[in-house]
Amino acid sequence: MTQALAGYNEHGLFFATDSRATRFREGEKAEYFVVTKLFPLTRHSAIISGGAGVSVPLSQVLAREISRRRGLEDLEDVFDFAAAFLRQGIVKHQAVHPPRGEELKRIYFILGGFSPGLPLPGYRLLLLGSEEGEPLHPMPVGNLVVMPRNLGMEMRLFQALAAGKDLAALLAMCREFLEKMAAVKDEVGPPYHFATITPAGYEAVE
Repeated sequence: MTQALAGYNEHGLFFATDSRATRFREGEKAEYFVVTKLFPLTRHSAIISGGAGVSVPLSQVLAREISRRRGLEDLEDVFDFAAAFLRQGIVKHQAVHPPRGEELKRIYFILGGFSPGLPLPGYRLLLLGSEEGEPLHPMPVGNLVVMPRNLGMEMRLFQALAAGKDLAALLAMCREFLEKMAAVKDEVGPPYHFATITPAGYEAVE
């Protein structure tokens, strides 16, 4: 299961995720491999995929499709297009490959971006989720997402965001958390990927 974090305050929006994926072969143990789960969508928006393996190729295809639609830049339009595209993609995939097992029935996407048309500070997060084969749908979220949920980390990040910590400090907290999760969960592992979005645009962070 992907471990992902995203949040924002007046300094900008951050994304953090691991890159370990799990493949289950019939009659065999879990097999782990590395995939990229964080993708820019436009200059001011990005997506993290998690859950069932199909989430990654769907995010990749979504990013390519948005890049071809040169007029698709408004954040609300990007979010609306992404939600419809991902929902349809999951339906098509599950019609051919019905999910089996609890982990394979869960899928989620974290989208985030900046728009000068939004209330200050101008950022928005959108969490789309599906469990037990239900349709992909928006889930309530504020300025912070930790998936899977971890109440302790949520509280630490919430306090740091409210205190006005800068993006470097917030990403340092995320890296520490991802390393701790990797130490106790086989399905979480490096390399870790980080990015920020500010009015200047999307930036991958080493």
